[in-house]
Amino acid sequence: MTYRTLCILAFTVLVSACSTRPTGPTTPPPESVGAISKWETSGRVGIRTKNDAVSGNFNWQKDPKTFALSIVGPFGQGATHLNQSNNGVVTLAYEDTVVTGNDPATLLQQELGWEFPVNQVTYWIRGLAYPNSAARISKDPDSQLPNKIEQDGWLITYSNFTKVDGLSLPQKMQVSNPPFRVNLIINQWTIQ
Repeated sequence: MTYRTLCILAFTVLVSACSTRPTGPTTPPPESVGAISKWETSGRVGIRTKNDAVSGNFNWQKDPKTFALSIVGPFGQGATHLNQSNNGVVTLAYEDTVVTGNDPATLLQQELGWEFPVNQVTYWIRGLAYPNSAARISKDPDSQLPNKIEQDGWLITYSNFTKVDGLSLPQKMQVSNPPFRVNLIINQWTIQ
């Protein structure tokens, strides 16, 4: 064996040793959309209010006790951040303002004039009705996926779903209660 062949072989063994997959416990994917306990999603958002229209990118991380929602306008301008900590305190940060409270929808309404039922949307964004109030759900006859949910005065329409770990999750949806309307185009889902 030549010196060059020996070096190539040693380098290959070294590189392959560094690229092995870690062993240990892995979290299996959820068996149903309702079993998703932690998720992150990102994409494009369009928000229309009585007096304003905003568009940009969003990133939303949610686990059973906390969430972090960021909306950033074109070219990184006009960032709005809404977070809920483990102790239930909600923080809204926008421009040079930071306010705290107990209810994310109330903070958005009081500070920005946005009607956005955050607690309900954490279910609607997964194609589920909010479990704490009555809802009318219309399903596509072929896929049996929801194409419309009417709940708490809001109309949620779904126009496209995508497969994530074998589950169908919304990719394009609209949440509306005139004059308020939110359009979401979801580019990425991560679920547990």
